Amino acid sequence: MNVTIARLIYPDAPSGSLSGYCSICGDYGDTHYHRNDLLTPTSANLTSIFDFHHPHVCRFCSSIWREPKKYHRAILATPEQVLFPVISNESATEERPTWGRAIRALRRDVPRVMILTTDPKKRVWPFARISQGPTAWIYVHDPSRGLSQNVTIDLDRQLAALGLIEQAYDAGFSKPAIEQSLYSSHKQVQAVGIQATSILERDLAAIRGSAEFITALIMAQKTERASTT
Repeated sequence: MNVTIARLIYPDAPSGSLSGYCSICGDYGDTHYHRNDLLTPTSANLTSIFDFHHPHVCRFCSSIWREPKKYHRAILATPEQVLFPVISNESATEERPTWGRAIRALRRDVPRVMILTTDPKKRVWPFARISQGPTAWIYVHDPSRGLSQNVTIDLDRQLAALGLIEQAYDAGFSKPAIEQSLYSSHKQVQAVGIQATSILERDLAAIRGSAEFITALIMAQKTERASTT
């Protein structure tokens, strides 16, 4: 059995009755659907995904395509579970933990698909990649930053960046200040103190521009302790 993006995201997809190669993921199987079953007036961009130009779509890709409201959002899928992480603490549920909590609990030894998006309207899951081990692929779609691509992150460095950014966020600095320079927030520098700010700014400057920094910046929220003070 091939491990595909769609199979990880929707492992219990209902079966079709056709055999062949999937036009989206390329997987061969005998439980596919005809691709024309997916072509409707509201799926105009569907054909741009069909890189393999086969007449069939596997049950996994087909099922995901039929439920856009669920699968256009952020996803972290492993063989053990499928999560739809959120950025905001206020929006978090058991099925939709914050990205910070989800990535801290992620095991290194399992295959996973990660999609981090700030725009749930666009279908980006077919462009994601599967990774396993201490280095991970994550598809980042953030139109405000002009990002829509796969990036590679080291999970240990990702968690370190997330912790550092959360520390600055808890101290009262805004995300724009964390992204550019803590010194741009003069009022907060005075509140935190120049020495503490200098140490934070030095550590942040060392990782700005890295894939781990930008993904952690998108994910970061104030910690529960800071949120309640």
